[in-house]
Amino acid sequence: MMPSKPCDLRALLFALASLLLAAGCSPPEPVETAPAPTTAPDATVLRAAAEAHLTRDLVFEHLAWLASDEMRGRDTPSPELELAAEYIADHFRTVGVEPAGDGPDDYMQRWPFERLVFDAGASVASATGPDYSRELEYGTDFFAIPGSATLMEGAPFYLASPSQVGTGLPAEAAGRPVMVHLPDGLGPEFGMVVQAAMGAGASGVILLMDRDSDAADIFQTAGALEAGAAGMLPFPVVGVRYEVGAEILASAEVEPEGGRDPPAVLHDLSFEISTHFDSTVDQVPNVVGIIRGSDPELADSHIVLTAHFDHVGVGPPDARGDSIFNGADDNASGTAVLMQVAEALAALPEPPARSVLFLAVSGEEKGLLGSAYFANAPTIPAGSMVANLNMDMVSRNDPDTVFAIGEAYSTLGTTLEEIVARHPELGLVAAPDPVPEEELFLRSDHFSFVEIGVPAMMFTTLLHDDYHLQSDTPERTDPEKAARIGRLIFYLTHALANDPEVPEWTDEGRAVLDALP
Repeated sequence: MMPSKPCDLRALLFALASLLLAAGCSPPEPVETAPAPTTAPDATVLRAAAEAHLTRDLVFEHLAWLASDEMRGRDTPSPELELAAEYIADHFRTVGVEPAGDGPDDYMQRWPFERLVFDAGASVASATGPDYSRELEYGTDFFAIPGSATLMEGAPFYLASPSQVGTGLPAEAAGRPVMVHLPDGLGPEFGMVVQAAMGAGASGVILLMDRDSDAADIFQTAGALEAGAAGMLPFPVVGVRYEVGAEILASAEVEPEGGRDPPAVLHDLSFEISTHFDSTVDQVPNVVGIIRGSDPELADSHIVLTAHFDHVGVGPPDARGDSIFNGADDNASGTAVLMQVAEALAALPEPPARSVLFLAVSGEEKGLLGSAYFANAPTIPAGSMVANLNMDMVSRNDPDTVFAIGEAYSTLGTTLEEIVARHPELGLVAAPDPVPEEELFLRSDHFSFVEIGVPAMMFTTLLHDDYHLQSDTPERTDPEKAARIGRLIFYLTHALANDPEVPEWTDEGRAVLDALP
């Protein structure tokens, strides 16, 4: 799942909306499918398949391998991401799921991952003060929004809060870096500060991040920005880890939280920052498999199941010296469930009426890039996708609860309620989004399908203290719970694939679509 606060890349993206123009996508034309009679499957057969192929041990085997130290966090791109893709494809091949990638015999869909790589040799980043000097390390001490390589140098014009921008910045800010403390992290205030600094003729902006920002946050934000999560700015902007920025300010006897009123030039400090990035393109894999439908009238339409198999790779070490972000729950768990749901459906004596597409995507942690590529350049007919079920972090927290994000936005939620009621043996409650203010509906791969008009829902067990940390390791997961969630998704997928009626948006869901840029 994409990061939340303190370095919330979605918030950053929205904050830049007034600075960057984003291209929108038009929903595909709806697929008209003639209702076809379907034979209700034997409930005993379905349950036997679910219980045989969606077990704790089978799910944990995949999860543990994908999240092992040897897989080094499955960054996009990396050799380990390629190994993970081959592992998923081999599983599909073994259990009888057909390839549906770029070619008739290919499980891989390759997509171009364009990124800007920080050039340390051509960049400078340092701060000096009274009896103080520090070189800043990219990806640990600071991140940068790719764009202008203009040099920021000299004494900064400091604001203790974005609210001090007021209606603009005074003449003293011209030609200087504007340094501002963001006590609440990235958000709309950030865009306001950047606009004010540009209008005042400042040389750039230095963001002092909130107290919760640490080296791991800076590392992950830097990687996502290199991948284009916030576009490019014609104006230099960097974000400095709180601990580092507070140390720099302390050398000039300035308290970050107190600041000066009114804002003022810190003549005792001097920065020298210029960041350069080199462009590169990697062809990275999505993994695509299919079980073709058995009904001639419905087989050309598809239920799409998704899970991202990438994570954030190797970064700064934590207090234990661990530098590998294993990503066991996020999202080896969802990938393992996807693989075993595919196996269970493939084991049925007859495929469901509609086709079911299994899509393991990369680049989610860089901004939903792999799923966005597939949604807009699918390896199946573009208008044939009638629903998306996404699995992202499904192995933690309360053993009896899974959250169905977006359940109120389409009739998928109604069908889910029926399946939960039909299968009390799962011991699961499918609850609605408990934290809508976190905008989880915007933060995983189902949203790529929402953007093209496909009804979608995400299954998750929500965030936890190990989220996006090196401590998200296999032994902290609950694979038995993940297996039960997998059975739920198996039953739901089968029901949707055998229903002659396609899922539809509710009025609340249509309002979400209308609000998209």
